[in-house]
Amino acid sequence: MSKKALSPLVATVLLVIFALVIGTITMNWGKAYVEKAGDEKAPASILVRVSSLDDPLKVLQIKYITGEISKEEYFEKEKELFKS
Repeated sequence: MSKKALSPLVATVLLVIFALVIGTITMNWGKAYVEKAGDEKAPASILVRVSSLDDPLKVLQIKYITGEISKEEYFEKEKELFKS
């Protein structure tokens, strides 16, 4: 009796190896793509609707995010907001 086909075990092992190789190639390509897109030195921008600035806490958060006030100033002013 001659065997002309692969045994199911060998076929399964080959499929698993093939899937791992394809996954590794895809992940490396994706990593390179993301790193390449992140190399742009464009400054970060913040989009805020004018209608959302009626809340003092949001105004305070935007000042902290944009670097207008320090972390300590932010916490101090936040405490003042919640006291009133």
